[in-house]
Amino acid sequence: MNVPNEPPNLLRALTILHEIGWITINDDIDPLQASLNDIKSNPHNLDFVMTDPAQGPRALEDVDFAAIQGNFAVANNIKLTTALAHENMTDPNVVIVAVDKKNLDKPFVKDLVEAYHSEEFKEYILSNPDYEGYHLPKYFNE
Repeated sequence: MNVPNEPPNLLRALTILHEIGWITINDDIDPLQASLNDIKSNPHNLDFVMTDPAQGPRALEDVDFAAIQGNFAVANNIKLTTALAHENMTDPNVVIVAVDKKNLDKPFVKDLVEAYHSEEFKEYILSNPDYEGYHLPKYFNE
């Protein structure tokens, strides 16, 4: 089982494995200190190999399973819909667009927000198979 060697991304991978019932993990793990020592039980005797997150897709040749971040999967032509499980995305892990507070009222910011929330954008994303499996904005469900 290939997992990221960075504590925050390792914790994300361990959390998914915990949620699908393959391992149990300690409660209240510090994301900056997460390690394989945070695994309480490993009833399936998974062997863990830690690599740089970008190496996850290449590790698939040598392991049975790999925890791969979405951006690395997409960059390596791995369809997100082929995943065994997806992360339950929470606010700290969702990508956001931010602008300097002094630019909040600038036309480009208003145009960007309007475009992102437009029905055309939503329809494009939902109708394009390239985006299947992506974590979608909450407003898509409204």
